[in-house]
Amino acid sequence: MTAMTTHSSPRPGQVTAPDAALAAIPDRNCTWCKVPMAKRLVGGGAYIHYTCPKCIFQHTSKREKKSG
Repeated sequence: MTAMTTHSSPRPGQVTAPDAALAAIPDRNCTWCKVPMAKRLVGGGAYIHYTCPKCIFQHTSKREKKSG
């Protein structure tokens, strides 16, 4: 027999750490379409990657470190 592991999933409405980090990142509109772009953290959280859902325009920027 193999041991089963269980993973707890967040309850509806509960903010997880990645979601909280994304909430602190400013939204950005597409340069061409002017629609809100999807955002995600990449590179271990060092970069913000934006993707337009309409024209697939992409932009990546380096996150600024918080001072203090």
